[in-house]
Amino acid sequence: MVTLTRLRPVIDGIIAASSCIDVPLVDKELSAAEAGGDWYRLYSILAALISRLADGPEKTRLTEVMIAGDPECEGLYLALAERLSFAGMGILERDEAIPRQGIALLSRALERAPASPLRPQIHANLAFLFNEIGQHGMAEAHGRAAAGYRNAIFHLWLVEALFHQGKYRRDALCVVDLSSLAIRRVTAALAQADALEAGTPDGAGPFAPTGSHVVLVSVDGAYFKRYAPAQILNLHALHSSATVHYHIINGDDEVDRLIGRLRDTVGDMPVFFSREERALQGDAIDKPYYASSRFIIAHEVMMRHKANVIVCDADILFQDKPEDIVTFASDHDIAHTDYRGEPLCSRYNASFVYFRQSKGGYLTLLMMADFLRTNFERYYLWMIDQVALFACVERARQILGSELTHVAWPDTILPPRPGASLPLVLTGALSGKHGNSPYSVKRDDILRAYGF
Repeated sequence: MVTLTRLRPVIDGIIAASSCIDVPLVDKELSAAEAGGDWYRLYSILAALISRLADGPEKTRLTEVMIAGDPECEGLYLALAERLSFAGMGILERDEAIPRQGIALLSRALERAPASPLRPQIHANLAFLFNEIGQHGMAEAHGRAAAGYRNAIFHLWLVEALFHQGKYRRDALCVVDLSSLAIRRVTAALAQADALEAGTPDGAGPFAPTGSHVVLVSVDGAYFKRYAPAQILNLHALHSSATVHYHIINGDDEVDRLIGRLRDTVGDMPVFFSREERALQGDAIDKPYYASSRFIIAHEVMMRHKANVIVCDADILFQDKPEDIVTFASDHDIAHTDYRGEPLCSRYNASFVYFRQSKGGYLTLLMMADFLRTNFERYYLWMIDQVALFACVERARQILGSELTHVAWPDTILPPRPGASLPLVLTGALSGKHGNSPYSVKRDDILRAYGF
């Protein structure tokens, strides 16, 4: 049995190599983990300490000494890989040596350690890391081996592997259905866009350039009450010319009263509300639908308002008029974040996306609606809207070639992480909805100024 005494060379080596460790606190945490028999926690503490050391021979030596202390424990390899080569969202582009180190550690676990309840997580992490280095066949193999992992996130790593291999079909294991991206379905969407384009004598159809914009948001009644007033009043205070379109699922009398109060406040500002009633099925189903419904109706909203569509979260506020912000993308069909290094499900963040009223913009929205409806017939997965965004933008680009262009927002508009200066788009998802964040401070100032 492994004991702290046996691991003492690792602990002493870490202390000797670092000048900023609270030794009594570390000893206390390690002893508590040992007393509770929580070896994964113990190994995680040591792995965290090793990860803070500068790269070099001593860091490598201590890693190997730690492994030698318990070479047949899957938890040890997993703890090291989690700290040295984290596999999950929030990772931006990094040196390829980092995921390769994690792959090496987790592969050793599979080779040397007896299977434990951690085996599915090891396969899930390997799926992520192989995707990161572009080996999607290996990622698929490990994603399939992760079947049974209690965290459904492995389906996101598996669908990424399938998408990049062009496997556009319904998969027996992966809950994300890519069949709407098959050539037959995409060709049907393209024919619909072509028919609209040919619908007028000049051949422009509804896709003639326009300076009109509509901000599209979808929420349930609770989110409308929590976030819509600040967002609508923010646009009013900016004297934005953009139309605002809120799609509300399961509104109530309180929502109706709030709509009336907002209309009285903003006067002739163009604000539209569409409604949908839907049986509640629990947060695991309802929340993915609420977040995605804006993309299901966005192509209809584009045609209804004859405008470029700005799809955004409810917990977003603007430092400048949104129609002015998106002039950055006026020569492109679509603009979105591109957080390189993030997995497919979070690389093109859905919090602020621009779709030009063009064949490329409209086709992408048609494809997104089909993708989401297809998936909701099978399963409701959080972040499915962002999977749809990435998959449909990239697939539409494959189909249209140079006819479709898309561009990434610069950090001045929407950065991946908070920076020293405030971006033009403040999102509660990035800076926090509560406390003293830039978003919450601006929200409170707006509501206070309007007496809400």
